[in-house]
This record gives sequence, structure tokens and C-alpha cells, in this order.
Amino acid sequence: MDNFKEIFKYLRALYRYRYLFTLISLLIMTVIGAYSLTLPKKYSVDTTVFIERNVIDNLVRGIAVTPDINDRIRVLRYAILSRDLVVKTLEDVGSDIFTKNNATQQRYISELTERIHLRIRGQELFIVTLIDKDPVFAQKFVNTLVGKYVEENISSKREETYGANRFLGEQIETFKLKLEASEDKIIEFRNKNGIYFSVDENSTLANIRELEGQIESITLSQETQIARKNQIQSQLDSLPETIDMVSETADGDRLATMERRLNDLLLKYTDNYPEVVRLKTEIDALKSRLVEPNTTMDKPERTRLTSLNPLYQELQGRVFEIDAELSSLRAQKLNLLKTIAKRENELREVPEARKELGILTQQRDSIRNVYDELLGRMSQSEVSKQMEIGNKAATFRIVDAAVLPEVPVSPNMLKMFLLAIVGGFGCGIGGIFLLVNMDDSISDVEVFEELGLDVLAIVPNITDPEQLKLRLRKDVLVFSFSGLYLLCFSGFFALVIRYGDFASFYVKLQNYLG
Repeated sequence: MDNFKEIFKYLRALYRYRYLFTLISLLIMTVIGAYSLTLPKKYSVDTTVFIERNVIDNLVRGIAVTPDINDRIRVLRYAILSRDLVVKTLEDVGSDIFTKNNATQQRYISELTERIHLRIRGQELFIVTLIDKDPVFAQKFVNTLVGKYVEENISSKREETYGANRFLGEQIETFKLKLEASEDKIIEFRNKNGIYFSVDENSTLANIRELEGQIESITLSQETQIARKNQIQSQLDSLPETIDMVSETADGDRLATMERRLNDLLLKYTDNYPEVVRLKTEIDALKSRLVEPNTTMDKPERTRLTSLNPLYQELQGRVFEIDAELSSLRAQKLNLLKTIAKRENELREVPEARKELGILTQQRDSIRNVYDELLGRMSQSEVSKQMEIGNKAATFRIVDAAVLPEVPVSPNMLKMFLLAIVGGFGCGIGGIFLLVNMDDSISDVEVFEELGLDVLAIVPNITDPEQLKLRLRKDVLVFSFSGLYLLCFSGFFALVIRYGDFASFYVKLQNYLG
């Protein structure tokens, strides 16, 4: 209940001091509104740039080398807000800042850089924004700044590509001369020292081990052949070299047998082989005996003959074969031993000239590897250059240039209007509240009752009809004027919010009417 009493108390006071409340509210609103109009106006302009990624860039990846667009995005803010680019842009827009001293120039450029904002949206767009009190300058500056960045970005990429191409060409020519000089040194060194190969110690040791393994294999084969020979020799020792034969004119059969034996031997040995020579002699003797006339035709002649033992001859032939094999193995072993000795001698006495030749060869191979790598890079650089010439690589493209702003972004006139309304009414209410609390007069009977004092009589307010009419007319006049003033105030701010300032609205109205 007490709270309601307090509220009614202040409402009555507000009605009683209504003229003062209206005056304070309108005055404060007017002051705040006038102050907002004096604030410097700032305009915002922005330019949108599209990061265009060409599909060809993905197709030639690994073949061509193009600047990485992601690296350029990471350093985008530093590149756009670099002092060099900002100064060039100011020169292009014709700024008069360069007519002032260096300190003023430095301060102006620093403040201008702080008012430039960069926003990156994903990996495809970035927006450059500038807030300035001069909308024409802001528009020209942002468009020029972004245009110069895009232009320098394209030219710098091309210059990088062309520079890389020139550098690779120079390096290829340099290493080509180095490679030719290295080859000439090797040829001259070989001709001078009579060395046409370089000794590789590891390969030589491996070759020695391989030869030693072959010798071991030959030694094992020799031992096997010697064991076979001893076994056959023991058989020969137990057999007679010749056998006795009784022939009844069987020389023809014997001749055929000997000829078969001779043919078998000729398949394995030459005519100078001892057994072959012996058989030929016996065959010739047998043939000469067969052609002599036989005087006794009545009865076949029984003759006792001595002939070589065929088994003995076969075993002896095997012994000869083993001897020939052993002789071949000994020759092979001897050649391998000589080769091993030669390789060991090379390892013990590696000439310094051969070592130097090996060093020269390694240097030549190293230069050749670099030269081959440069040739491959040169091919990639050529493809990259053609892509830059045809603008086939990823690049920046302006899709939304800055336009001349008409409405300032600062001060925010809507906020200032609301602040004026709230501030005016708040100050009016605050003034009434202050007057009520400063008034120490008693205006309520309840005060005496609370003090325990008896109230003998209350003098009522006597209302004069003429005064009442006059007061009512005054209220209508004051509140009508206040309402009209508030309406004009709101309309003025609405125009300012819509057109930026009243002067712009007036110009537009003149253009419309004219």
C-alpha cells in the first residue's frame, strides 16, 4: 500500500509540474539531437574480391609449379595493408597528405590503415572495408587499393614465374658447362695416366670371394676325379693287358669289332690319341693279312692269336678321360689363382691416380644429377609460364566494387534519436523527482496523523471555472505544441536516418521537384 502511495505521490507531482517536465524533456531532446547532428559523419565502403580457382590448376598439379593461393590468403592482410601499397594508392587518388610534413603523413597513414578492415569468408571471398568521413575518397581509395593489389598479385605471379624460368635457364647453362668441364677433366686424366676405370674396393673384394668359391668347387671336383682314378687304376692292376684267342679265319669278325671300337674312340678323342693310333695300326695289319692268299683251302686254319683285353682298354680309356679332366681343372684353378693374386695386388697397391679418377667420376655424376633435375624443373617452369600467360592459374577477381555511400554508418542516428527520447523523458522525470524530494512543505493530512496531531479543519481548494478553462486551454496549447515539436523532431530524425543528413534530403528533394 505504501508503494502505491509513493507512486501516486510522484504522479501527482508530475501532473503538478507538468510544464516543467515538458520543458526539461524537450530541451534535453533538442540538446542531444543537436549534438548528434554536430558529430562527424563517417561512411563505410567495401569491395568484394572472388578467389577464382581454375580447374586447370588441379589438372597440371605435379607437372606445373604455380604459386599456392592458400599462402597468399594467409598473408592477405599484411599484403593489402602494406605501407608501400597504401602510399601508392594515396598517390593514385591524388591525396594532399604528401604536402604535409613526415610526422603528419606517418600519423595519417597509420590511422588510415587502422580504419581498413579485411574479412575472409571461407576460401573463396574476401571483403575490404574502409570507414572514412569523406565518402568520395573512401570509394576511390578502396577501389584503387584492391585494384592495385589484384594487379600486383597477377604481375608478381608472372614475374615469379618468369624469374624462375630465367633462373633455371641460367643454372642449366652453368651446370652444362660444369658437366662438360668435368667430362674433359676425366678424359684428360685417363689419357694422361692410362687409366680407363676406377677401382671399386668393395666390388673387388666381392670378386675375390667369388673366385675363391670357384676354386673350392674345383678342388672338390679334383678330389672326386682322383678318387675315381684310383678306383679304376686298382681295377686295371687286377686285369691282364692282353688275352689269347683261337680263330678259325675269324679275322673278319675281329676287324669289325676293332673298327667299332675305333669309331667310338673317335667320337671322344682326336686321331693323335694313343689308343686311337694303336687301333689304327692293328686294323691296318689285320687288313693286310686278310688280303694275302690262303694256300690251305681244304680246311680252315686254326690260329692262336694274342689280343688286347677289351675291358682293360675300356678302363684305361676312363683313366685317360679322368687325366684329361684333371688337367683341365688344374688349368682352371691356376687361372683363378692368378686372377685372385691380381685382384689382391690391386687392393694392396691401389694407385693414387685411380683414387683421384674415382673422385672425379663422383663429382661428374653429382653434377649430372643436378643437371638432369634442372632440366625436369625447366619443363615444369615452361608449363607454369604458359598458364600464367593464359591466366589459367588461381587468381583474384573483383566481383563487387565499392559504390558511393549515401547514408553514414556513424553516428547511428537511430540510436541517437532513441537516446534523445529516453534522455529527455528521463531528465524530466529526474527533475520532478528532485523537486519533490527538495520540497519540505506538508501537502498531505496523513502527515499530521502520523505525528499524532489532531487536524481541526481542512480548507478545500476552491476551483474558479474561469481559471479552470484558462488552465485547460493552456494545457491544450502546451501539449499540442509539445506533441507537434516531438513529431517534427521524430520526422527530422527519420529523414536524417533515411538520407544520411537533412542537406542530402534537401538536395534529393530539389532534384526530384526540378
